[in-house]
Amino acid sequence: MPLNIGEPVKVLSPVITGAGGSLLCTETTWDSGGTTLTITYALGSATVHVVVQLSATETGINAQLDADQPLVASVDMGTWDEALNAKPIAVPYYTSNVWNAQSLSKFANLWWDWHVTQATTLDGTLVQYLPKTDGTRNTLHEQMVVALSPDVGSVFPSPGNPASPYLSTLSGRTVLDIWDAGFTQITQGLTDLQDYGVTGCVGIIHNWQHSGYDNALPGHYPANPDLGGNAGLQAAIAQGTANGCLMAVHENYADYYPNYAGFTPAAVALNSDASQMFSWLNSTTGIQSFSTKPSWIVAEAQTQSPVIHQAYGTTADYLDVHSSSPISLHGDMDAHSPEAGMLAAWMQANTSLWAYERQTHQGPVLGEGFAHWYYSGLLDGVEAQLGPGGVPTNSGESIPLFVDFDLLKLHPLQVNHGMGYYERWTRSNVPGMTIAEMDAYRMQEIAFGHAPFLSKATWNDVSHAFVESNLVTPVSTSYGTALATAIQYRVQGAWGSASTAAQANQFDQVQVTYNNGLMLVANSSTTPLVWNGLTIPQYGWAARSPNLLAYTAQCGSTICDYAQTPTSLFANARTQTDAQIGFGYAAPSVVSVRQPSSRSLAITYGWQVYRAPGTQLDYSVFVHFVNDSQVSSTNAGVVFQGDHSPTQATAQWQPGHTVTDGPVTVTIPSSVPDGTYSIRMGLYDPATGARLLLSGNNDWTDRYIVGYLTISGGGTQVNFVPPAAPSSDPRLNATGSVVNFPAVQTDGMISISQQDGRWVLRPFPRYRNFTVLLSSTVFPPPVVVQAVGGNNSAVVPVLKGDYWQLPLIGARSYSWSVR
Repeated sequence: MPLNIGEPVKVLSPVITGAGGSLLCTETTWDSGGTTLTITYALGSATVHVVVQLSATETGINAQLDADQPLVASVDMGTWDEALNAKPIAVPYYTSNVWNAQSLSKFANLWWDWHVTQATTLDGTLVQYLPKTDGTRNTLHEQMVVALSPDVGSVFPSPGNPASPYLSTLSGRTVLDIWDAGFTQITQGLTDLQDYGVTGCVGIIHNWQHSGYDNALPGHYPANPDLGGNAGLQAAIAQGTANGCLMAVHENYADYYPNYAGFTPAAVALNSDASQMFSWLNSTTGIQSFSTKPSWIVAEAQTQSPVIHQAYGTTADYLDVHSSSPISLHGDMDAHSPEAGMLAAWMQANTSLWAYERQTHQGPVLGEGFAHWYYSGLLDGVEAQLGPGGVPTNSGESIPLFVDFDLLKLHPLQVNHGMGYYERWTRSNVPGMTIAEMDAYRMQEIAFGHAPFLSKATWNDVSHAFVESNLVTPVSTSYGTALATAIQYRVQGAWGSASTAAQANQFDQVQVTYNNGLMLVANSSTTPLVWNGLTIPQYGWAARSPNLLAYTAQCGSTICDYAQTPTSLFANARTQTDAQIGFGYAAPSVVSVRQPSSRSLAITYGWQVYRAPGTQLDYSVFVHFVNDSQVSSTNAGVVFQGDHSPTQATAQWQPGHTVTDGPVTVTIPSSVPDGTYSIRMGLYDPATGARLLLSGNNDWTDRYIVGYLTISGGGTQVNFVPPAAPSSDPRLNATGSVVNFPAVQTDGMISISQQDGRWVLRPFPRYRNFTVLLSSTVFPPPVVVQAVGGNNSAVVPVLKGDYWQLPLIGARSYSWSVR
């Protein structure tokens, strides 16, 4: 049964297989109009009729396939005919490719309509009807769409879902992805962010469940006592709410664990052979979870979500797994279940679950990204990780800026955030990033129309949050509910359509126009892009509208960040020393190492303190001596340790001081062979084990490499080598020079916002009083500026030509009346 779009081009030749045997085609009959084909098959003594009804569309054909007996096992549409000379094109966020049919100068695509299928699985061109536990199958009923068009955007499918009711609520909010932290630490982190004006976020607390993360589900509450219990979680969520943030906790009703207190086999989905269907394996506990029956998903949520909302005051929800799973991954072959053997059961269960969670938590529902395009609009946003289709996980900065599918099909339906978890985005598969990687990640967020996002390595790192919130938020607020009206790509020196870029396979410079007047460009090419008077380097971007100017662009000899609206301003001179120190409490180092005896060390440590801990808690010091060849995860490669309490309690540390710690005696176990080991150390909360954010060479598990110890002679000799000094980063302001922005000159980082009729300026960092010169045209000079913190002094501005200087005095913020 060859399918054609315009003679004489054959497009596809489907292959249909039968249940338990081969189908033998005995007759094919077309109706008089040439739109309905009836194929008669013999399967043993049985006869099966498959009716194919063809209908023309603007871009191709639809084919509806129906059988009169439940004996069809699969339909495979095969590959594109060789005459088309079809080449795949990777499309970010689409779970398949589109194809460049070069011989026709058109683009091609095919998909099975998942809204009407009765199949068990849809996988590319293959649709399968697997046997239920009683051996029967569902009857073939499918709608196949074949599209051919000279316009690549015309061959994309659409989710076909209603838009989220929370588009305006979520637009511009920075999403904080909170992991591996005690509840006191979460409260402190949110307090720190509020202190620097990072508010109005969405906070997702992932690790909070009573039995630990991914364990004993769907049982969630009460909150884990080791992390602070119910009272601690309530306090953390209350702090987020006080910050103006929507607060959610991690829930999961897809994975059903055998150690769940209410476990019943009746809730477990079955395979065709009646065995229990596996889901996620918790590699930490070794416990294998099962897949929840779709018919049980909402019922399980009803036992948990109302209690969670009432107990902790959530104002949003996060559902793991449900929005990330391909539509055919979960299901139920139990013949006694409703819609057994149909992926439609999973779709309908999720649709009901997201609606239920919106109502229960009285706010938006967020989720995990991956195969999320099918579900867009049924929930309200996901962390937009890639993976399916032609753009694999951990593609990092090489992700093509082919934004059409995401912006035109998904953006109008929900507010996605970030580009995925950092460790699933970076090529190195680690949760931390270089400056270049962070720039590329942020550039992609903006190009793809996503909301700002801080993954677990940075959510409470003010130095990152200050940039993400103040730089991306004004832009993402502008495009949050806007629609893209024009998308162009730079191809051979000229702006052209997506189809032109697809023919050339060139998606490294993109320009997007929205229906509210916003225009933006993004550049992943090594060739700088000149746009509206700005020079946009690799991984830079710029956005402009009547009420917005924002960019990461070239500022003289350095790269800088800037965002200005009528009510806010952000400027970042990217001074290298500030970036290296970040928001760490202190920087650890090794002052000296001596060997009093064989297999014994006496180590003195130093702590350069940048800011005092936010609580009176005394932290402990951990010191790991690590075999670097074995480092693959948190704590991996540790061959011996030198943990201790610091000589001076951390609650007594004062900013600007250097604290000497030790000497601390460390014994080298006899089992440790000669070799070179990195020394990785940090601070942790002895009650929860949560590590403190410090400054230095972070291995992205909040362990800081402070040097290397070589052991030789069976432990009789040791040699210490300090780490190499950090080299200059070409994307940072190595000399710390003052950068001239449109409305400010500074060598630091500042945010300015209107609050209650006053301008409020927040500086970063606070440990040094850097230069701040404000344009008198944009900010008429006040008589006096009120400082908050730093003795709450009144500061007198100093006029300097067309600018006035704000003398910093180490205060938290500075404010003056708007005129």
